[in-house]
This record gives sequence, C-alpha cells and structure tokens, in this order.
Amino acid sequence: MSFAWMEIRSIYNFACSNCGGEITDARLIEVGVCEKCLPGKATSLIEAAEGLKRLGKLEKLRDYLRIQVEYEGFRRFFRRALGFEPWALQEVWAKRIISGDNFAIVAPTGVGKTVLGLIMALYLHAMRRKRCYVIVPSSILAQQLYEKASLFAERLGLKLGERLLVYHAGLNKADREKVLEELRQNDGPMILITTDRFLVDHGDLLMNIKPFDYVFVDDVDSFLKSPKNIDKAVGLLGLRPEAVDIALKLIDIRIRLARSPSKDLSEEYERLSRAIEEERKRRRGILVVAGATLKGKRTRRMMIFEELLDFEVGRFQELVRNVEDLYVEPSGDVIEETIRLIKNHGGGCLVFVPHALGRAYAERVAEALEQAGLKVHLYKKMSPDILQKFASGEIDVMVGIASSRSPFTRGIDLPSRIRYAVFAGVPRREIRIERVEYNPGKLLTLILNLIPILDERLRRESEPIIAKLRKITPLTRDVMEKIREADEKGVRLSGFEGYAQDVIASARDFVNKILSPQLLERIERDLDITLKQADDGFTLIIPDTTGYIQASGRTSRLYPYGIMKGVSIVVVDDARAFRGLITRLKAQIEELDFEPYDPRKAELIFEQVDRERRILAEIQRGEVEIRVKDLVRAALMLVESPTKARTIAYLFGRPFRRRIGPLTVYEAAIGGVIVGVAATQGHITDLITGSERGLHGVERIDGRFIPVYGVIKRCYNCGEQWADGRPCPSCGSDDIFDKIEIIEAIRRLAEQYNEVYLATDPDAEGEKISYDLMCLIKPFNPNIYRLEFHEVTRRALLSALRAKRDVNINLVEAQLLRRIEDRWIGFELSRKLWERFGSKWLSAGRVQTPVLGWIIGRTNEYKRKKTLIRIRLSENLYIDLLEPKNADEILREWEEGRLRAIVRVLGEEEATVNPPPPYTTDSLLRDASAYLKLSAANAMRVAQDLFEAGLITYHRTDATTVSQVGIGIAREYLSKIDPSLFMPRTYRVEGAHECIRPVKPLDAEKLRYYIRIGLFSVHAATPTETHYRMYDL
Repeated sequence: MSFAWMEIRSIYNFACSNCGGEITDARLIEVGVCEKCLPGKATSLIEAAEGLKRLGKLEKLRDYLRIQVEYEGFRRFFRRALGFEPWALQEVWAKRIISGDNFAIVAPTGVGKTVLGLIMALYLHAMRRKRCYVIVPSSILAQQLYEKASLFAERLGLKLGERLLVYHAGLNKADREKVLEELRQNDGPMILITTDRFLVDHGDLLMNIKPFDYVFVDDVDSFLKSPKNIDKAVGLLGLRPEAVDIALKLIDIRIRLARSPSKDLSEEYERLSRAIEEERKRRRGILVVAGATLKGKRTRRMMIFEELLDFEVGRFQELVRNVEDLYVEPSGDVIEETIRLIKNHGGGCLVFVPHALGRAYAERVAEALEQAGLKVHLYKKMSPDILQKFASGEIDVMVGIASSRSPFTRGIDLPSRIRYAVFAGVPRREIRIERVEYNPGKLLTLILNLIPILDERLRRESEPIIAKLRKITPLTRDVMEKIREADEKGVRLSGFEGYAQDVIASARDFVNKILSPQLLERIERDLDITLKQADDGFTLIIPDTTGYIQASGRTSRLYPYGIMKGVSIVVVDDARAFRGLITRLKAQIEELDFEPYDPRKAELIFEQVDRERRILAEIQRGEVEIRVKDLVRAALMLVESPTKARTIAYLFGRPFRRRIGPLTVYEAAIGGVIVGVAATQGHITDLITGSERGLHGVERIDGRFIPVYGVIKRCYNCGEQWADGRPCPSCGSDDIFDKIEIIEAIRRLAEQYNEVYLATDPDAEGEKISYDLMCLIKPFNPNIYRLEFHEVTRRALLSALRAKRDVNINLVEAQLLRRIEDRWIGFELSRKLWERFGSKWLSAGRVQTPVLGWIIGRTNEYKRKKTLIRIRLSENLYIDLLEPKNADEILREWEEGRLRAIVRVLGEEEATVNPPPPYTTDSLLRDASAYLKLSAANAMRVAQDLFEAGLITYHRTDATTVSQVGIGIAREYLSKIDPSLFMPRTYRVEGAHECIRPVKPLDAEKLRYYIRIGLFSVHAATPTETHYRMYDL
C-alpha cells in the first residue's frame, strides 16, 4: 500500500506503539512511535524499537522486538539447515510459535508443515535449550524425521548425541529400553520423536517426567483417534489432570446455561472460570498440531483445548474448490456411460454411487468396471495399503457410496493422484420410515421436508412438534427400543423417556394425518424430494448436496500454487433429482454451475488437471522448493461485526478458531489464501469530549482542523460509551471494557500474518474504520489492503480479493468532516436546548434538528389546510370533495345512510404501470414503516442482520442500480415460476454501489425452508419472523 498522500488528518491520544500516548496518524504510519519516545525518523518499527532500546525507553515494544529478533535468528538457522529462506506460511507459523501461541496448522500438502515443526524443535533445543517433542502417525515417519533431524544437525554443526531420541516399533528391544531409560533420567534439553502410539503405551512415564516446552503433532487426525491423547497432550505441557476435570465441568455448565440460565449455574460458572485461569498459569509449553484437513468430529473432550490452550482442534471442512462440474444424460445404461468416461480419461478416478442405491449397486458398478479391464477397488473401510496402491497407480479406480458420513467421501486426501470423480447416478439420500416409526431424527427430517407444501394451519401445528423433536434428537437405540416395547405393552414411561415417548407419538400422529393422497401428488409436483409409499412405511429420497460437495471436493485441493483444478461428472439417472440437486447446491455455493459434458472441452480441462498434478509431484519430491515460496499466503481479515466474521469464515467451509485476548479468530482457506477473520466489534475510536482540547475535541493546527480521537470504552454497569479516560463519566464505575485490548490483540495478530485485509462496510463510515485500523496496524505489518464487497457471499468475497485496493482517502476525509460537523453542531445546539429548557438529557443533532424543523413546518402547514371529505364507494374507489360548501349536509346524509353516488363510465383506457425501482435505504425504511410498522432504527438493525448473514446486499445505499449478478439471480428465480415474467432492467445510476436486493434466488418461504432443514446455515442468531418479513419485501 502506498502512503505518498500521507499528511496529518487526525490525532490519536492513545496509539503510540511504545508508550500508549498521543501520536498523529502521519507519524503513526511513518514511524510507529511518538516523538516523545523517539525524536526523529525511523524506516521501520524494528529500527524504532532498537533506537528506543539504546535510549532506555523501550516499553510496550519490548515483546515485539524480542519476537522480531528471535525470528531473524530462526530465519538464519532455517537457511543454514535447508539452504533457502522460510516460505510465507512457514514465516507465519514460526512467529506464532515464537510468540508462545498454541494453534492448529491446516494447510495444503507440500507447503512445509512438517519441516517447519522439525526445524523449530532443533532451533528451540539448540538456541534456547528447550525440551521438544515431535509426534507423528507412523514408525516410518518417525524414523524419517529422526534421520532428517540428524542431517540438519550435521549441517548446523550441532552435536546432539543422546539428546536426540527416537522411539518406534521398528527399533529393537534394547534400543527402545535405552530411550525409555534416557527419558526417566534426563530432565534437561532434548528432542524426542515418537509415534502417537507412544502416548498410549507410555503415557504414565510421560506424565511423570519434566514437562515439554514445545510439542508438535504431525497428522492430528491420527493423534485424536484416541480421545485420551487430549488429556495427555495438555499434561505434556505441565497442566495437571485436575485442569482437564475443571475444563470438562466448565463445558457442561456452559451447555446447561445456554439451555436454562440460572443464578446458581452462573455463579458456579464464574467459580470454575477463575479456577481455569489459575490452572492455565501452570502451563509450561506450547502445543502445535498440524494436518491437511482436520477431519475429526468436534467432541466434548476436544473442547478442552479451547478452555486450556485458547484454540480449537475439531472438524475442519474446506469449501475451497476449483471444480469443473459437468453432467451427462446417457441414452443408455448409467454403468456403461461410467465405463466409457473412465476409458476416455484414465486412472486417478473416484466413482461415487448414490446412497439411495446402496452397497449392492456399488458392487455392480465395481464388477462392471473390472470386467471392462480396469483395476478397481470397492471401498469398504479405509486402508493405508489400498490408498498406497491407488496413489502409486496400481489401482485405477476406487468405488464407494456418496455419503457425507463415509471416510471415502470426506477422508481421502491424495491431491497428486485424484484427478476426477464420476457420479454413477445423482447423489441422493434414502431414508426409510416405518409406519410406526420410533426414530425422532427420521420423523424430524420428513416433517421439515414437507413444510413448504403444508397450509398455514398445519405449519403452525408442526412448529411445537419440530421444536420437541429437535430436543430429543439424536436418541440412542436403547431408548428407542425401550419406547417401542412400552408402546406394545401399553405402558407409559417416566422421566425423559416418557417425554420422548409422547413427542414421538405426537410426531407420528401428525405425519399420518398429513400424508394424504393429495399431499403425495403435491410432493411430486412441487418439491425436489421423492416420497415412495409401501405397505410398511415410506422411503424419503432427498438430493444429497453435502455428499456431492465433499465427494467432488476430493478432486480439488489447496496446493502451493493455489487451488488445484478438478473435474466432477454426474451421470444423470433421475432428471428430477438432478434438478433438485442443482437448486439446493446453488443455495449453498452460488457460483456453482453445471455444464453439459463435451469430450473436446473435457480434454482441454484434463490437460490443466494433469499439468498441476505433475507440478505437485515435483514439489513433493523436493525438486521445485524455492519456486513456491510465497504462492500460498496467510492474511488477517478485519471486519466490524462478530456475526459478519463468522458468516465470512463459514462461507468457505467449517473454520477452526483460536482466541487472542478478547478476539476470536476464525481461520479458513479463502480463494487460495489462508485467512484469519476477526471482528473489531464496531468503531474502535471516537472524538474525545473533554473541553481541554480545542472546540469539542477538534484542534486548529497550521490553519487546519484536526480531530483528536480517543479509544472507545464501554461501562459494564450502565452501558455508557465514551472515548476519554476512566472512570465512567455517567455512573463513576471503573468496571469497563476498553477497546485498547482489541487494538493490542489486532496488532499482535498483524505481526503473525503476511498481509492484512480491511473488510469493513463499503461506505464512508466503513472507510474511516479501515483508515483507523490501517494507521494502528501499519507499523506492525506494511502489507495492508482494503477489500470492498456489497454482499457477504462467496462470489463477492473472491471478487474483492482479486480487486484489493488502497484505503480511499477522499471517503475518509468526507467522514472526518461529517463527524466534526456532528460534534460541533450537535453539541452547540444541545447546549441551547439545555439553556432553554434546563434539562441536560436533551440533545440535538446535525441531521435530527433540520428534520424536526421540517416536521414542525409540515404540521403548521397541515393546520392551515382546507377541508377535504373523502368518500369510499368500494374497496379501491374514492371520491374526494375539497372545501365543499354543504359539508355539514353531506356528513349528515352519510350518518343517516342516505348519501348516494351515481357512477357513470365515461371511457376506458389501458395503461402500463411500471414496477417501483429497486430498494434504496430511504425506500426500504419507508416500506418497513408502512408494511412492517418498524421504526427506522429497528428497520436498519434488521437489515444489518440480513446483510451480515449473507442474505441481502449492503443496506446503506442511494443507488437503484441492479448488477448483472442481481439480474442473473432474478432470472434464475423466475425461471422456476414463469420465465415469461423475466424483463430485465438495470436502473443504472452513477457510482459503485448497488440497490438492496436478495443475494440468492430464494423467496422468504424457500429461505425459511432451507434454514429449517439445515441446507442453508445462518451463522448468527436464528432469524425471527421480522427478519423473514423484511426479506420478503
């Protein structure tokens, strides 16, 4: 980012990076510290910190300088060991370790996770005399890392001797005993390399020796197969077993509090929180876990990491995909078409059969492929030997079921081998529902999928049933059988089991009531599901979007050059199911489009597919290491709202989280960049109010007006917000939240990423927040960019990443002027009110005051109006009589029922009535007031919720322009109703903004339906009826 335009525009009274004192924006950007700390200039914050150290003035920058100096030492150490500099991602991870952070690394194959972990162990051992432990999934890897460590130590001139230990099943008994004895005797610096099995077999030994300073787990999925490894991992760092017990109790109470808050639970939660803080102080070391995907299910025990180590190890699911989605409508047999496609495009293929057709059909497909001369494996359970054969080319094709629950669909990560996927039939799930069904999950799924075709009365009746089914789902098989037996005997169970018995019975009665022949006809006509009826029950068939996304995603993974190209080909065996699949997929991934399969185009696509896999193979063999240094980077993205942060991160899969001070950071792969998304929680600065600085916090310097900004504080006691010092100016409490904590956390985060993206709202106010952030962060990371997007969607985010820009200083200056006007005009007018009425709670503003004057003027004008009598003849027909001379007589006749009107048709004409233009902020507020009875403040709050949830475009706009994306959404929506209704207009006006519109081709009813069935997730509070009604406008 260029700062050539930098001159003083603001003063921050808190922002010096070293002393926390006053500094101008220009000085903050150019030097980073105030002139009181360091007179003169510095070319970087490191140079400034070194100068401060020489002067004996180093304060807040002490830790920053330590990290930078230590990283520089590590960088030289790394180069001596490997012969080249750390790559961009390795730099990010190294700085986090040096900072003392626990975290999870999720990054593509081939970007140096394991090498970084091993070199860091060598560095910490050699330079800081630390105890380091590297845990790997297999004996082969343990031996390989031991040999690599020995080689690197030789290059570095380190004599490790018996301080480098390796233990695995391949060692002879004597060598294994020697390692165990060394562990018992040696409490000094060492590097230990073992498999994760060592924790299971020798956990007691590890828990009774001196804790480790650094633990690196390579392949966390293997590590987490034994849940008890979590307890042992925190024990390795010096935490007591009691810490795990306290953490589990805290997790349980948090869950109970969410369900039914109480004073006793809150007090117990506070007590345990204090106990956890005390236990955390005992931690000696740091934990880093690495993996390509982190596929483990997020269990209660995994949440221990969040409580004790401030980061999440759970299921990480990528929605990063660069897949060509193709389809074939075969003229003959689906299996024959599948064979033809694989014969054309060769090995490295995964074949998925629909869950609805089951294992027997998968066996048929595998057998047919074998008979066609292909080397095939039918997946039954995950086997390293089979994966190795597939990776080496001994197996051409693997066949399995397209189910999101299957490791075959979500667990294979072989980017250099998997080229494409063929779906031998449209992915769809089949749920068997008995006439007398006892599985609440099945009943819930059926009711949720039928809601769109129920009338209003039945929908209202279904809502309490759905709520109760959610409470008891999932239900164990034992409880279901107990309820079945009780029903057969006519016995009423007690407690929770009795409650579940009643809920299941009411749900079953409701299903039997609604499943009429007429409803079955409507299902066939109006829904994208199929319900087949049999004597003993029903079979519900649903398009499986999750299965398709995860299965096709096996072909497209992150790698050092970005996102690999993959190919997915659906052989359509059910046109209706395929249309339903497309509709549901578009609700989740708006840029996903299916194209008909064309052999010539497919050949060109496969050329790119194969070229990228050759490059990855070269990288994995170590042939092109230096070329890929900075191709995959890590960036910090800052937004205002925690809701917006969650929405953005979850658009691209399921992120993992870590805590830095008061901030939660959601880390996900977005467009080939590893992005950590965090929220500033709104504005972080505001004009000070003290009278000692200029006129209401605005000083005049060299003929220019310069506002003085303080950091925002909020009182926990009374809710007051202000920007001056402590305590609270309203109630005097010192129990406050100071946003300087957020600023310090953001600065610490900025050091740990290659780039920073400022993704605040796309208006002048958002630009000013970005400007403040830029000034505060720039000393710690010079690579700062502004992202502008008008809707929170995948498509908009990816487009913004491609068009990142500088902060727009013109918008910033406009907002500065507006804020100064607000302060001067508002404060001075408010003083007039205080003097006139003697009440200091009265206030007047720059905008409110003239609006109030306009209202008074219109009211006075209204009082001078002439008499108007309006007579309604019918629903839409009126007669207006202005100043009638016989008004009293007309009113009397009306009251007596004698008033009559003669209506004559004088002529007829046809007129074209144009639709109103798309919504702008003012027209949305008008209609929200007229139709929803919402105040302007409430309407803007609801619109903000919809925007941050990724449902509408930005709601602060005066533009009526409809983009081509918006027109495409309208076309797609109307194509399902009546394509002849589509008559596009852009309503284009000057400017970059767009009108307020939906971002998906869904009406309110469809949106409600997709949210209910879990197809579309809103990562915020559950939408209320008001949200749906405004969306429907």
